[in-house]
Amino acid sequence: MKEVGKISQRVIDLLSLSVEPETPIYLGKTNIEHMKNKHPEDFAKYFQELENIISLPDYIARHPKDGSIQFIKIIDVHVLVGVRVSSKGKFFVRSIYGITQRRFENYNKAGTIKKY
Repeated sequence: MKEVGKISQRVIDLLSLSVEPETPIYLGKTNIEHMKNKHPEDFAKYFQELENIISLPDYIARHPKDGSIQFIKIIDVHVLVGVRVSSKGKFFVRSIYGITQRRFENYNKAGTIKKY
């Protein structure tokens, strides 16, 4: 398990989260395997940007169904990094993938995306 970022006060304020500032975000072997299996091409293309996306996103959002934190950075497309809390209360990177401009606009219209 490796720490790959922290939840900043700005993210907490923008998303109205109930977590302590500087709460660590981790990445474990099972998370890496999940990302490789679920989105192999995106994983190969964007994984090296993971820490940068978390620390300096262009946008952030809260997933309406599972409550995960979404960090979004424009690289060549909008790249989304999903972070979920575990049953033990630790935050883990769960996904990394590109989203279409249309999907981004739909999120924006729904009011779930916040400019970072």
